[in-house]
Amino acid sequence: MEVDAASDNSLPFGQGASAFGSDQGEDEDIVPDRRLSLDFREWGPVDQGDRYDVERAQSPPHSYVSMHSDGLSCHPDDIDTDEEPPVTQVVLERHDSFSSSCYSTDSEDNEEGEPKRKRKSRKKSSSSNQQQSAQPPLKPELLKDPNQKRHPALTVDFTFKALRSTLQKLVVEELKCFKKMVWNRYPECFRDPLDGLDIVDLVDKMLEVCDIEVSLKITDVILRDMNLKRAADYLQGLCKRNEVRYDLKMTLKRKYESIYEGFAQQGQQTLFESMYTDLYITDGGDAAVNSQHEVREIEELAEEHSGKEEVITCKDIFDPEIVKSRHIRSMLTKGVAGIGKSATVQKFILDWVEGKAHQDIFFLLPLPFRELNSMENTKVSFMELIQALYPEMKEVETLDFEDCKVMFICDGVDDCLMGLDFRKTEYWCDPKEPTTVKVLITNLIRGNLLHSAFLWITSRPIAANLIPPERVHQLLEVRGFTDEQKDAYFRKKIPDQKMADKIIGHLKSTKTLYIMCHMPLFCWVACRTLQKEFQNAKPGAEPPKAITHLYTNLLLVLINMRTQKLQQNKTEEMWAADKEFLMKLGKMAFIMLEKGLFRIEKEQWKEYDLDPQKAVVETGICTEFFREKFVMYQEKVHCFVHPTMQEYMAALYVFLSFKNNSKNVLDGNKLTRMFKEPSMVDLHKSALDRALHSKNGNYDIFLRFLLGLSMEANQDLLRGFLSNTLASQQAQEETARIIRKKIKDNHYPERNENLSRCLDELSPRLPIHCT
Repeated sequence: MEVDAASDNSLPFGQGASAFGSDQGEDEDIVPDRRLSLDFREWGPVDQGDRYDVERAQSPPHSYVSMHSDGLSCHPDDIDTDEEPPVTQVVLERHDSFSSSCYSTDSEDNEEGEPKRKRKSRKKSSSSNQQQSAQPPLKPELLKDPNQKRHPALTVDFTFKALRSTLQKLVVEELKCFKKMVWNRYPECFRDPLDGLDIVDLVDKMLEVCDIEVSLKITDVILRDMNLKRAADYLQGLCKRNEVRYDLKMTLKRKYESIYEGFAQQGQQTLFESMYTDLYITDGGDAAVNSQHEVREIEELAEEHSGKEEVITCKDIFDPEIVKSRHIRSMLTKGVAGIGKSATVQKFILDWVEGKAHQDIFFLLPLPFRELNSMENTKVSFMELIQALYPEMKEVETLDFEDCKVMFICDGVDDCLMGLDFRKTEYWCDPKEPTTVKVLITNLIRGNLLHSAFLWITSRPIAANLIPPERVHQLLEVRGFTDEQKDAYFRKKIPDQKMADKIIGHLKSTKTLYIMCHMPLFCWVACRTLQKEFQNAKPGAEPPKAITHLYTNLLLVLINMRTQKLQQNKTEEMWAADKEFLMKLGKMAFIMLEKGLFRIEKEQWKEYDLDPQKAVVETGICTEFFREKFVMYQEKVHCFVHPTMQEYMAALYVFLSFKNNSKNVLDGNKLTRMFKEPSMVDLHKSALDRALHSKNGNYDIFLRFLLGLSMEANQDLLRGFLSNTLASQQAQEETARIIRKKIKDNHYPERNENLSRCLDELSPRLPIHCT
């Protein structure tokens, strides 16, 4: 009998006739298999009332694999609370002998008809009990409102990680208790015990049997029943912050998916991804300016390589492995105006928003100084400052929480009008106490506020000196485009690839322009200007290979960017101030050119009554870099953003002096200046003589700029700085005649190519504004 009993116990415990039987006929009914407790007793005759009813759980849902669960589901989405699901009962009856209670009672070989009558009786009894028995009420955590819309941030991937992270905080005994309570409390969802599952399998099973919301509710209820309030609050906090993170990403996407090239102006927005090109970024901040020149070698600005440069990409910035190995909390990225610093920041933000990179960072919070300037006189706490910039962050009480990295980006220290002072500004550590924005930002950089948060600062070189070196753990420099990146920019920026090829070819044929295209801002100027020139040119014709109009547009863009930086409207007083500034800066550039100098010494700033802050930080016409002079000593070097920019400013000074003051500063003869008013042709002759007699080509590019400035199109661009914009076509034709004669005479064969370029500058063209 023992062998018989063991062999018959082949179906799962609790499987009864009503649960898995067929409705097609009585013959399909079987005697339930749960009978081990009844096998080894002798039973006397019993009444119909001597019957044992055992209820079993409903079958598991479809999402849980079971070969016995066809047509049944306990998934919360599938439960209809208005209908009463059937209750399956197992009816065990006593029999006259042990043999009559054996497990083969469904056989047709039984000689007596009693089993069939009993089966009919059991069927009627089961049907009666189903009608009388009411289903237990569904637990609240299993209910789901069909009208409630799931937050887009609540994904399976996040829920899995959140549940796993929460359960990993439980000790071994707590986890065992959790599994047992889940299995006991929700038999309608979990058929088999959960003891043998590890955390990953347990979470996977919960999400398989229940849906996302129900899994989270079940976990929260069980943890609170276990008095594990901290773990339950941790799970709730993760879910809430995840929703806020999603909303923050949507805000940043709307704000940064477009870009203003050049300077912000209504109607000039461009989709960022449609024009972004990778930039040349190096680890370390000792890079000199690009000193490539079409005519000469400029040794005093040439870069001194102490070793191989480490070039990085945008995805390498705040790479988790580098951060961990080098203990990086704060990073400073510097570069000259228009070199691509803000574009790099924008790329970083969009990669985070779109999930392409930097996903170890939970909250990414840009703090643009242009927006902070407007709050300069407002007293707020640090959290109030964050919530003012990003209202969705009001759902978060603090940013200092476990397992969630926070990163701030302070883009454009040179835009800051608050005057950061790390020596005199008071220390502040409480993010909930109000104070000035200046104090908050200073202490964020110091590390006193949210010391565990990452910080990325960008700045033009001279303003970067405001940040104490001990607060900078990594220094990067954005250096613009390589030659390959220049071409990639134009091909991406210009949809018409034939037009892109024409513009690239045109720029390459003029070395000065192609060199200057290392600046993304200059690329934008060239793209915008040359596209219009090619469209206006006659079929088959090509615009002259002139350079002055592009440099003039670049200058105006830089000046307009300064106006925006100072958050001011352009007035007559500002035009006058800018004119005076350009005259002083141009005079310094001209004197330096005469002396063959390209480095600006400290004494020169004072001599010409110039403020380096205005020249370097506000306009970006000049820049600053450091060069190692001795061991452990670096000297500070000031210069123009490119040698050709110095030559342009020198030519602009000479031209403005002539137009506004009727003065030829190139004529060294004092008597001539006293008794004869100079003409445009006289000015051009003086410049031509200097260029032809210069041994090292000091005045070659200068000459081209000066001739180009006399053209009506360029004077129209500079009308805000000129007392009159009348251009003498006769003077231009006379100058062109003189240059052609010089070329024909061939007295200076090494200068013939440059003289041909001078003729390009004197070709008539339409005024094209980039501003």
